[in-house]
Amino acid sequence: MDKISIKIIKDAKITEYIKIIRKYYDISVGELKSKIDNNLYLMNVGYTDEEGIKNIVNLYYELSNYGANVELYEHDRITSITFLNNLLNMYSEISQDIQESDDELLE
Repeated sequence: MDKISIKIIKDAKITEYIKIIRKYYDISVGELKSKIDNNLYLMNVGYTDEEGIKNIVNLYYELSNYGANVELYEHDRITSITFLNNLLNMYSEISQDIQESDDELLE
C-alpha cells in the first residue's frame, strides 16, 4: 500500500510530544513511547486518505511549533510538508472540478 507517514526524533520533551500526538492518534502512551524509542512511524495513512493526510499535516505543524524534530515520509522516503500541502490542494481542486461537473450535468 502506498502510504504517507510521520516520525519524531526522540529528545527530552517526549512526554509533551506524546500528549500532542494523542490528540490526533488514539494509541496508548506505552505504544507511542515504544514507537518513538525505536524510531518507528507514529502514523501511517493511505496515499489517497485525504483526512488522514490532513491529520498528519496538522500533527506535523503542532509538533514542529513545540520544537520537535519531525520527519515526513512518502512511500518510505523522506518528503516535505510542502509536498503534502500540495497533495491536499490537488485533492481539493479535483473535488471542486467533480462538483462543478456534477452541477453542469444537473442544469
